[in-house]
Amino acid sequence: MNLKIEQFKDIIDASNKITFFTGAGVSVASGIPDFRSMGGLFDEISEDGYSPEYLLSTDYLQDDPEGFVEFYHKRLLIADKTPNLVHEWIAQLEKDHRSLGVITQNIDGLHSDAGSSKVDELHGTLNRFYCIECHKTYTKNYVMDHHLRQCEDCGNTIRPDIVLYGEVLNQSTISHAIQKIKEADTLVVLGSSLVVQPAAGLISNFERQNLVIINRDPTPYDREADLVINDDMVTVVKEGSVAKLNL
Repeated sequence: MNLKIEQFKDIIDASNKITFFTGAGVSVASGIPDFRSMGGLFDEISEDGYSPEYLLSTDYLQDDPEGFVEFYHKRLLIADKTPNLVHEWIAQLEKDHRSLGVITQNIDGLHSDAGSSKVDELHGTLNRFYCIECHKTYTKNYVMDHHLRQCEDCGNTIRPDIVLYGEVLNQSTISHAIQKIKEADTLVVLGSSLVVQPAAGLISNFERQNLVIINRDPTPYDREADLVINDDMVTVVKEGSVAKLNL
């Protein structure tokens, strides 16, 4: 075990109020492409003829509701993706009462699927849908199983409960995430480039020791971290912690 992973293991073993902050890199091991990386989802949906930002915007929803619904059914609804070792490890630490929970930039819902209950989903989740008119709610599984495109009650468009371009982040979620960061004795950032604002700026609220950043590439916050590991996070978690958690 290399020295950085050993240091990571020691930090986790000594912590009882861990907060996790996760980005797209965590879901790559589950087969979900990183949105902006070369060969990722950004490149795939660009082939549809519009920019990804437009396809994921309130403008597109308003301009072409049917096109918006067709887009998310084609590109966003994922039935065959399941949590990976990192999701399960984070959920296990919460169950062991050693974690305050997870803050995520991801919309795939895999943290909840893995069993985490204290999840602040900054950009919303694809596990929930609602009607834009009467606000009736649906689960992702129901939408997929019934190929649902319009509300069963009023016939209007249903949309995923995610933050689209042109919308603001939920302030209650932001406040809860900040509190979770302030109360933590250790903050572990996993798979986030920490460039998407305002979400990435939340980690500036962490004022204690043990800021750990595990990401494939460098981030703007590396200089502020107590430990930076640029390696595959599944490998890091497996070698550094999972054996003790019986995952």
